[in-house]
Amino acid sequence: MPGCKPLTARLPLLAGAFTLLLPLLLARPAAGQMSSAECGTDNLIAGRLPSAQQDAHGDVRLVTDGKVATEGAQWDTTSVVEFLDTPAGSLTYDLGVVRSVSAFLLQADANDSYKVFGATENTPSSFKLLTEIDSVVAQGHGLRIRPVRIEPTAVRYIRIGEPLGDNSYSISEFQVFCQAPNPFPPKLPVIAAPAAKVIEAPWYEFKWFANDESSRFEMGLAIVACLLLFWGIRLEKQGRAQYLAKLRDWFLAGIGVVSFLCYFNFGQWHFPNRIHQWDTFHYYVGSKYFKELSYDRLYECVAVADSEAPGLRRRVELRKVMNLRTNMMEGTQHILAHPEECKSHFSTQRWAEFTRDVAHFRGKHDVKRWEEAQTDHGYNGSPVWNILGTWLSNTGPANDGQIDWLTWIDPMFIVGLTLMSWWAFGWRTTAVALAVFATNFPSRFYWTGGAFLRWDWLFYFVGGVCLIKKERNVLGGFFLGYSTLLRIFPLFIFTGPLLMIAVQMWGKGSPDRPWWKPEPLPPPPDNDAESRRPFAPISHVVKALIARTDRRYLAIVLGAALAAATLMPLSLITSNGVDGYKAFVFNTRKHKETPLTNHMGLRTVVTYSPSEAGRSLQNGHDEDPWGVWKRAKVATFKRRVPLYLLFVAGFVAMLFAALRNNTDPWITCAMGSMMIPVGIELTCYYYSFLFATTFLYSKRKEAGAIMLGVTAATGFIDWAPTKYLPTTGPFANFRMSQWLDEQYMMMSVVTLVGFVWIMYEFAMKPSLPDPVEAPVKAPPRSPSSANRGKSSSGRGGNRRRR
Repeated sequence: MPGCKPLTARLPLLAGAFTLLLPLLLARPAAGQMSSAECGTDNLIAGRLPSAQQDAHGDVRLVTDGKVATEGAQWDTTSVVEFLDTPAGSLTYDLGVVRSVSAFLLQADANDSYKVFGATENTPSSFKLLTEIDSVVAQGHGLRIRPVRIEPTAVRYIRIGEPLGDNSYSISEFQVFCQAPNPFPPKLPVIAAPAAKVIEAPWYEFKWFANDESSRFEMGLAIVACLLLFWGIRLEKQGRAQYLAKLRDWFLAGIGVVSFLCYFNFGQWHFPNRIHQWDTFHYYVGSKYFKELSYDRLYECVAVADSEAPGLRRRVELRKVMNLRTNMMEGTQHILAHPEECKSHFSTQRWAEFTRDVAHFRGKHDVKRWEEAQTDHGYNGSPVWNILGTWLSNTGPANDGQIDWLTWIDPMFIVGLTLMSWWAFGWRTTAVALAVFATNFPSRFYWTGGAFLRWDWLFYFVGGVCLIKKERNVLGGFFLGYSTLLRIFPLFIFTGPLLMIAVQMWGKGSPDRPWWKPEPLPPPPDNDAESRRPFAPISHVVKALIARTDRRYLAIVLGAALAAATLMPLSLITSNGVDGYKAFVFNTRKHKETPLTNHMGLRTVVTYSPSEAGRSLQNGHDEDPWGVWKRAKVATFKRRVPLYLLFVAGFVAMLFAALRNNTDPWITCAMGSMMIPVGIELTCYYYSFLFATTFLYSKRKEAGAIMLGVTAATGFIDWAPTKYLPTTGPFANFRMSQWLDEQYMMMSVVTLVGFVWIMYEFAMKPSLPDPVEAPVKAPPRSPSSANRGKSSSGRGGNRRRR
């Protein structure tokens, strides 16, 4: 045909095109190639070398040689393992073609967890987490085999690594299967290796006394103390108050001493660490760099600082952190893409100091614990807390010496409030209060013990009630005001005094006047120069109302006002001025609308629904595993606000009934503390305020016994002994929940029931003189001497009745 070249002339051109296309055809399988490949039980990476590796050293052939070490062998035996040098260490294998995988076998160091990623393309963004092979240290130390199955997933590249654990990582065998062999794990050749070396604890350590054991001990201590008090109450009702009185006093004194030591776990602290590094990190770094971090940049800036440390960039890229603006979990991609959003708040020198301090705390946590620390809820100290916190944290760089002495301040606060309690209420009440403090499960040492300046509010809270008991009302009010400015929620202790002020200003009334009708004010004076001045009517009303009010209550309010007037302006210096307060208000509102599993209070109880419990809504595969649960709790509370307000009104009414005949200012404060869980939802560890509530024992012994019954019940709820019942059959429905959100809800219930019982005791039973520390009764005087002792005005008698 004209214009057409002969076929022989085109052969070189066709051969060249075929040569160019052949590698592409071989490298990129046809769409049906994956499905047509046989899904057998062979190890897909047997004998393969990794196509890529990071932060690893050793003989990589050992990982895929098809042999395992002796189960429980020493983790660093070089003849059987490949080492991963950092938490970002990994090995990547190329399967050659896209294959379906559904099972893995790993033999690695028992006390570490390892991640398995898969991808169809060899790009960083393509790798997705397939599974995390958990630690199996419960099976023993050393190298341990872990078989894992997953849903069949199509991948070409497999990556093993990025471990979490003790910073010492090794892998002796890794296998990948399209289909798990039978049996699984398969029997493999074993290479003899020395057994793992386990370091035994010294003989003098409490091997029998650890975290769970201590909580059971506290529960038992609360039960014993409760029974002792109820025994004493029964003897008094039988008119046998002196029966074995000295022996019972010795027992009570012993309980007080044991309780004080028990709170600190008898010197075992956190078994055995004294310093709570997690909590100290938040409050030390948060206060020291508050002007740079405010309340919402802590985790972002820590991520940037960590990413600049050698070998940690990849680890930070994989990190999930709490967004402190929304209290929701998210990744670090945006943070690392824009580090200037954090660093712009720092000078060069301050950034260097910050990275150094972060490095100190990072070194005090294992990798997994450090990652988890970035998922908490940040630094939450108030601007007034910053006054002392910022000054102390800036006394030097973070090092072992500085952190050590700073964390000794809190134990001194505990000693101080114990001595103040003894001074104001006597040793018996102090012993009972210490027993409640030490045995209340929600506020045990575990949470904030060994931390930085976390018990200052409690010292001033308890100390304020003690000072008011000793008639130092202005100073007592200052202490209570300071406590409120440190933690806000102590404000509810003023419910009792303010209620009494309102009742007194309303007027006590007369027997023929109902309580809801106010007593009329006296008429203003006639023909008085004062009456012709501006605002004279208002001035007259104010003076008349103040004249009706017990001056002791006004002194308490004055003391609290002085605390606010002196401390709040001072806090502007350390908290970015007014902007610091604006940020604090936003931060407080955010936390108020963020449910936590260890929240307690009336709101926790009202919001609870079995269908919305954590066991039903928590999803570990979500970016924020508790996100659905949080949103459900918030929505449910909005629907139940009327019910919540009805309960609040009921508690206020009961408080009013309890205070009608018990108007001593210290009693109104101690009772006012019972409004804290009614008015606000708190994290469990703040329930150490029960120390002050227990002071009511000095007025009625029943209050102390009830509070010990409450703390014993909280320990029982944590223990949940029904967990030993069968999971099937007739006993299955009697098993107590072991999910934290439901346990702390039940602890809220028993605490509120205890408060109702105490208010009932004070409201419905006649008021008695102090039954605990009362002096020996004097012999009766003659009628003549009794008459000489009476006051014609009766003011002394009225004051005592208050």
